[in-house]
Amino acid sequence: MTDLALVKTVNGRGLRNDWAQLIGRTVEVWHLGAHVTTGVVEQAADDNSVLWIAASGPFTRRLFDRSTGYQIWA
Repeated sequence: MTDLALVKTVNGRGLRNDWAQLIGRTVEVWHLGAHVTTGVVEQAADDNSVLWIAASGPFTRRLFDRSTGYQIWA
């Protein structure tokens, strides 16, 4: 079994569980092993349950919920 703390994305990012600490950082959002988006964290819940990726270009602000299986890599 792979230790996720040692796994990195192509861009050198690692899995993060401290979502509330990522405000202002560029992150990758993954779901079920597939890359969903890359963006800047605009806001995050203090309990690390959800975060919002800031709007960028034609894309609106997006909400991601940990309980539905989203992972954040930074």
